[in-house]
Amino acid sequence: MFARLRHQIKKTAQRFALGGIGAVLALSGIGFLSASALLLLLTLTDPITACAIMGGAFLGTGLLFMLAARPSHKHDTPKHTQESQEAMPPVAAAFMQGMAQGMAAGRVRH
Repeated sequence: MFARLRHQIKKTAQRFALGGIGAVLALSGIGFLSASALLLLLTLTDPITACAIMGGAFLGTGLLFMLAARPSHKHDTPKHTQESQEAMPPVAAAFMQGMAQGMAAGRVRH
């Protein structure tokens, strides 16, 4: 039992380590590509235009990622949730009926 748990923890740690290293390498690659794109734009245009183009590219990419990451506005509830909501009023009525009978039985005894 503990050996399996240790194995799963080891695999999870390896996955997170490899994912973290991959993220660092990808970010450094994006940095170098951005620098080379800026240097290319500087040879073709003036510095203000080159910075504006790079800023616009990063802004557009960031907005696209934010758009992709936003939650959907669909209010789809799972089927079991709908069934439990439909079954709730009879359950609540039965509970209230039981409470009323219990209170009535308590009054009779005293």
